[in-house]
Amino acid sequence: MRIILIRPKPHKETIGLQNVMICEPLELEYVSAYLSKHGHDVYIVDKILERKSVTCFVKKYKPDMVGLTGYISHVNVIKKYAEEIKKANKDIIVCVGGVHAEVCPEDFSCEYIDHVLKANALDAFLGIADSRIDALEMLEKEKSQTFCYPYPDREKVKKYRKKYYYMFHRNCTLIKTSFGCPYKCSFCFCREITDNKYFARCVEDVIDELKTIKEEEVYIVDDNFLLMQID
Repeated sequence: MRIILIRPKPHKETIGLQNVMICEPLELEYVSAYLSKHGHDVYIVDKILERKSVTCFVKKYKPDMVGLTGYISHVNVIKKYAEEIKKANKDIIVCVGGVHAEVCPEDFSCEYIDHVLKANALDAFLGIADSRIDALEMLEKEKSQTFCYPYPDREKVKKYRKKYYYMFHRNCTLIKTSFGCPYKCSFCFCREITDNKYFARCVEDVIDELKTIKEEEVYIVDDNFLLMQID
């Protein structure tokens, strides 16, 4: 299946961080690596940096499926993208995932969106792409407690990499070494999207991934990197 993954650009009236940082779409790189591993043809479009319309990329790549991700500030933008996609080709499957989709899936209730990935996004997305019957069940079942997926597919954003930065750190890349948080703050979404579980990658695996990274500037984006274990 031919698939486009799109990171949206926030609405122009949104107060964002684009003036001080534009980092790679790590979540989409994970999705791309997982789908590509299973034989799908994947393209990533970073609309923060692209000037062309979504319709233009739909016509260029002729996808069977499009994946969109974003935060609360992207809800209306994502719905607009979904409408553009369906108007270009009503048969394209449109899926929405990401943090906000998991915490507030009802916000993406829209006639132009086919699936909202409420849980186990990578496996659910793959299931939908493979047309498996169990895909929708993955959207609802208990969230996975492990993270055994390929390293992010950074090559899919090769054309953008020189434009990614974090403040004065130019050509910056991202890495995630743990998922969730061990603490119990009631206001935080981090625990909710991992079903109140916390798990960390082994040091050896993190080092192996670091060896594949070409950039010298690495930004660790864990929810909680400095965890103190008390016996």
